[in-house]
Amino acid sequence: MTAQPLERDFLKSAPGQEPILVEGLFRATPARVFQAFTVPEEINDWFLPAGRLADVEIDLKVGGLWRFVLQNDHEKQERLEGEYLEIAAPNLLKFSWRHVVELADGTRQETDRSFVSISFKAAGSATQVRLRHEAIKTEDARLGVGTGWADCLHRMTGFLAK
Repeated sequence: MTAQPLERDFLKSAPGQEPILVEGLFRATPARVFQAFTVPEEINDWFLPAGRLADVEIDLKVGGLWRFVLQNDHEKQERLEGEYLEIAAPNLLKFSWRHVVELADGTRQETDRSFVSISFKAAGSATQVRLRHEAIKTEDARLGVGTGWADCLHRMTGFLAK
């Protein structure tokens, strides 16, 4: 079964609004789409544009940690990280989210913890993915994260179609 998108307009919330809501309908089973969100080698293929992720670490259990290390240079080290809060494979995934940047001068910047909930629901021979990202403090950050998640689902479309 190929996983082609059934819709392209993934961002459902108003830009910059809280919470961020992103949805997509994919021609794949919930188990297959859930796997794409939880297997490091698969995440590396769709989460960011090719070559942007240096490492993906996942301990897929409640209380387990996840970390996505971005390609870095000598000026900064950047990563996304969090903790799994609820896992009900293949239907639900909830985790915390934090963006961390460590600069060469020793300065550390990190966002407050936010929260992501993703549901995977069978819709005939397809899967409806509903992603909610909340507790992002600023409108500018919400704009970036909303666009980022919409881009992720767009890339996932191509990944699942392989």
